[in-house]
Amino acid sequence: MRRVLRTSILATAAVAAVVAIYIALTLPRPSVALVGAPSSNRIIGAYHIHTDRSDGSGSVEDVARAARRAGIAFVVLTDHGDGTRPPDPPAYRDGVLCIDAAEINSIDGHIVALGLAGPAPYPLAGPARDVIEDIHRLGGWAVIAHPESPRADLRFRAQNVPFDGIEWLNVDSEWRDETEGLMAAAVRGLLRPAETMATFFARPVRTLQRWDAAARTRPVFGLAALDAHARIGWKEDEEPRQRTAFARPTYEAMFRTLVQSVELEAPLSGHAVDDARRVLSALVAGRSFSIVRALAFPATLDFSVKTDGGAAIPSGGRMDVGQAPATLHVEVPEAPGARIVVLQNGREIAAARGPVNRVVSEPGVYRAEVFFPGGSAPWLMSNPIVIDGGRSGVPFEGRGRADGPGPGGRGRGGVSANSDTPLEPLSPIAWRIEHDPSSSGTVAGAAAQPEFTFVLGSAVSHGQYAALVAPLQMERGANRIAFVGRASRPVRISIQVRLPGGRDGERWRRSVYLDQSPRSVELRLEDFEPADAPTSRRPVAVPLQSLLFVVDTVNAAPGSRGIIWLSEIAVGLDGSLPGSSLGR
Repeated sequence: MRRVLRTSILATAAVAAVVAIYIALTLPRPSVALVGAPSSNRIIGAYHIHTDRSDGSGSVEDVARAARRAGIAFVVLTDHGDGTRPPDPPAYRDGVLCIDAAEINSIDGHIVALGLAGPAPYPLAGPARDVIEDIHRLGGWAVIAHPESPRADLRFRAQNVPFDGIEWLNVDSEWRDETEGLMAAAVRGLLRPAETMATFFARPVRTLQRWDAAARTRPVFGLAALDAHARIGWKEDEEPRQRTAFARPTYEAMFRTLVQSVELEAPLSGHAVDDARRVLSALVAGRSFSIVRALAFPATLDFSVKTDGGAAIPSGGRMDVGQAPATLHVEVPEAPGARIVVLQNGREIAAARGPVNRVVSEPGVYRAEVFFPGGSAPWLMSNPIVIDGGRSGVPFEGRGRADGPGPGGRGRGGVSANSDTPLEPLSPIAWRIEHDPSSSGTVAGAAAQPEFTFVLGSAVSHGQYAALVAPLQMERGANRIAFVGRASRPVRISIQVRLPGGRDGERWRRSVYLDQSPRSVELRLEDFEPADAPTSRRPVAVPLQSLLFVVDTVNAAPGSRGIIWLSEIAVGLDGSLPGSSLGR
């Protein structure tokens, strides 16, 4: 018996020794401490942090303390929500500037809302296009989160939407992509947590392609996202995360893994509101670069384009092609042996170990990626510099946000098909109300100018709705809808059409924003999306069965009530309404 026990102990010890040797041999090298004296105007921060206000394990104070220990100057908190919670005002906690933001769940993926001027008047949800429009209206910037997540439900699926920024790297998505070696990595993470997380990083080819493509048409800034929760849930696919299996990786370990370096015009003043405004402005302007701190730190990325006239275009800037040729300069003073790669529209045009100076004369989006010796993923990532092709159609076609001015301003607010062919208003003669059992609605006023009063059921959200419906009698199809609308308070309503088919018809929808000011709205049916099951059909040039104006819990809280006034309602084909009418 003793011999068996001794043999078992020796075997266990041998296995433990082998495992220990394996862990020691595969332990990532510690982060290289570089020698440098960064400018006092350059600060480092961490973006995309969750707290216990949503599905993080620590409080805002816990995050601030961890950031201070890691030498972080600012954090951007991105707890899950729908935008209706008033953002906390910027504040210094433990010497760390805390900036509040929100991660919003659209049906096309997650969107981080930066710089909201205040709470949303209704829940922000639905298609990404509408969420981004609302973020802009509230004075904020929209950043698409983990765009190429290995989890399909977290991947950003919308195309051709005017987002302002993109997460070029997301730490949470990187480790989710690992299918092997997680147990060994967990052990290595006990010894070198930040360096171990960085071993999961790979160059995100598809995300960079998306960024480069978008930046060719409008300004798009890039951020490195921690997506820090300081918790691993019992259920890997649970989002937001509820039950904690392990409070790892810690906030401090994450802050030592990946940071965003921001260039300010002057050092932080200590006044939280002013400093937060300056930090956000620098991030949005592209005056920042990302550092995989777990590889080496600190670092300075000098990236600029200098014209023959002496003007220097910094990271995030742009110049007209008429100022070319110009010299693009990239240098990392603290790491002269790092490999620098310069890309134009995503295509490598120069690479060297050490400084790069290259004459550029063609329009395009220029970026720099820097690789530390021994690393396969970018160590440093710049924001773009754009050489604008002017009227040639090469960047930049759009200047500024597609949906309005910067934070603090107002977007267009309405929706328009931008057609030069007017539609003649029709007069509906038989409105009716549809609603779920807990909600109600009434219609008053003239048939051509209905006044729709709605009340949604106040119970827990279960799809409450109230709709003003007009049956249609159409001899041929339609491709446009127009109306003038206003509401007793800001609201987003769903404009829907029913096509023949199924028990109640096949529904398509497009939501629009209304407030107290009359707003002309014109919609093309080709922009509508299926409201029920996915389908390959399109509601274009098909006789419509009915037209609906719907308020529901996609963009309204249970218990919501209000009044919507409509007029000049028209449905028809471009330039022609014959054969179309609203009837009983």
